[in-house]
Amino acid sequence: MKIFFITLFLSFGINLSNAQNNNAPGNLESPKPLACVRLSDVTNENNPADIFSGMRECMQQKDYKNAARLFAIAGVYGTYDSFRVKDKTAHQAMLVLQQSIFFDFSDEEQNSLMSHLEKELERGSSNLNEVCQSIRKIGAPKYFPKYMVQHGIQAFSDNGGNGLVENFDSQKSFELALKEYLHCGE
Repeated sequence: MKIFFITLFLSFGINLSNAQNNNAPGNLESPKPLACVRLSDVTNENNPADIFSGMRECMQQKDYKNAARLFAIAGVYGTYDSFRVKDKTAHQAMLVLQQSIFFDFSDEEQNSLMSHLEKELERGSSNLNEVCQSIRKIGAPKYFPKYMVQHGIQAFSDNGGNGLVENFDSQKSFELALKEYLHCGE
């Protein structure tokens, strides 16, 4: 996990939502929004926008442990989606979703989340191992990443196709997302 980036992101309150004004149907769409749930209640049909909805509720309830764990799976799924969505301009969808969550919370609340992120996702820790095992059990995403595909520039061109990489290796990419985003198995 890139704690440095998260800290930088939260500290300076980057407003990425103004960086791109995409209004394509399905842009950042949350078709199955979650409440504040435990990681084991997330399914591989929930996209990151759905998961961040639950994370927001957890933060409102000051349930930072579950918020941190939801942040973890949303990040893994977003990383996975960035591997399978062709349009690189669409990949910033995750940053915009994250920004939309953190913008409304105080510095104290953001710092509480950061403390829990560091505790829950510390490299080599038993907490991280538990999170990684739980995400593996949930499995690779089974949804179409419309929230991301429709966020990119190509959503406005009629180039045919579904916006996904051809011959995509789902399982290999899922394991790579777990390793790159959370450092699972290290």
